[in-house]
Amino acid sequence: KVFNMGHRLEVYLSPEHAAEVIAISESFGIPAQIVGRVEECDNTELIIKSEFGEFRY
Repeated sequence: KVFNMGHRLEVYLSPEHAAEVIAISESFGIPAQIVGRVEECDNTELIIKSEFGEFRY
C-alpha cells in the first residue's frame, strides 16, 4: 500500500548522509529538504484516523 504525502520522491537514509544527498540533488537543480524522520517503536500497528474512518495497518 502507498501513503502519498504529496512529495515527488522520498528517500530514507541515515541522517549523516542527508546533507550530501541534498547537495547532489540541488546540483541538478532539484530542490531537496529533510521532511521527517523514522523512529523505532514498540507498536506493531499503524492507526490512521480521519474523516473517512479509522485505518489499521
